[in-house]
Amino acid sequence: MHIYLGFMSEKSTPPIEENSWRHRRLRSELKTLKTDPPEGIQATPLDRHCCHWQASITGPQGSPYEGGLFLLYLQIPQSYPMRPPKVRFITKIFHPNISRHGDVGLDSIHHNWSLALTISKVLISIQSLLTDPYCTVCMEPAIGELFKRDRSQFDRMARLCTWKFAMHDYVMAWNIDTNGV
Repeated sequence: MHIYLGFMSEKSTPPIEENSWRHRRLRSELKTLKTDPPEGIQATPLDRHCCHWQASITGPQGSPYEGGLFLLYLQIPQSYPMRPPKVRFITKIFHPNISRHGDVGLDSIHHNWSLALTISKVLISIQSLLTDPYCTVCMEPAIGELFKRDRSQFDRMARLCTWKFAMHDYVMAWNIDTNGV
């Protein structure tokens, strides 16, 4: 009885209801991602509780990341959608808003989160960062400075890193196929 009153005093829903709401929301988001995926984006849960997701983002056309396939890991908190997912690049990337450890610096995730945002919208925002980095505040300040100071050198470095880490498997598969001919 005391625990129940504690829930009432905090005006929160019991964990079972909260989790079922979270689960329905995530299942709905997954259905949308499967039936109408954003261009160049895929995502799927890794567990039945939808706590851990994997995603991939194709490098946007016209960006130095074009042709790359970037793998991401998302950790969805129990309090989702009240709190944002944690997103990390698994594929190494040369970008001012993505740390060397893969952490993503994106205001809409960290500071401007709202219930209207979804996993799909988060991934679309990250994909748009690949086209238009935000260099006022950077996860990697030296890369941000290079972007502002010497855009062509930044593009060369980003393309090299994309080739090395996000396209290597494609190149190796192509090389194996052509050597067998």
